[in-house]
Amino acid sequence: MTISCNLRLMLAKANVERAKQSKPPLSLRRLAGESGVSLSVLTALNTGRSQRIDYTTIDHLLRYFNKYFIVTTSDLLVWEQDFEEDNRLALLSQER
Repeated sequence: MTISCNLRLMLAKANVERAKQSKPPLSLRRLAGESGVSLSVLTALNTGRSQRIDYTTIDHLLRYFNKYFIVTTSDLLVWEQDFEEDNRLALLSQER
């Protein structure tokens, strides 16, 4: 999959800011409780096993992390071009 979620990076950044504020570290369980996103969804995003993400989940995570630092959708979700897949698709379209 060429789209990935930077949840681990967002958690690390939030924990740096929380440490500055003398707050306890942010675990996935605490993030679930404070952001309104279920623990199972957060776990799937954190491990890279998620196949999809709802707009409301993106909204909840962006709103939550923006309490600590400025974050946008492109910070949370990253698209990396898969040149091998692009070449395969180009060859398939030429065969038609």
